[in-house]
Amino acid sequence: MRRLLITFGVLAAMSASPLHAQTASTSLAGNYLPSVLATSPAHRDSLMEMIKGKPGLPFWVRALVRQPRYVALASEEVAVKDRRMQLFRACEPRTCETSWIRVLYSEDGKRALLYISDAKLGIKIFGDPTPEELAFLTR
Repeated sequence: MRRLLITFGVLAAMSASPLHAQTASTSLAGNYLPSVLATSPAHRDSLMEMIKGKPGLPFWVRALVRQPRYVALASEEVAVKDRRMQLFRACEPRTCETSWIRVLYSEDGKRALLYISDAKLGIKIFGDPTPEELAFLTR
């Protein structure tokens, strides 16, 4: 039992090492929107600036940062015209079929694009995506 605890302690120490943290931070895949919005000012600011004051948004989308009560899937790294971008998917709990979003970020998080699909409020697109970016948002 002691050997198991020591092994677990070594693994825990290794996972907290700076090398591990640096490797994980460069990956655009496998991240979750609530965590990224909580830890990255660039991601949070670019998204909030884009939706600030916009009418006709579902409540849960307005509350993405301050009340992260939505279902979020792990991000996916996508290449848009040879640029690394990060694609997030999220939806309103219990109504994922009828109210969902896709958010596409530049690698540094300073540019956000948003596609909202809501059965009651319709489809809304923010951030002026290029045709190639729009293809990722709508797929």
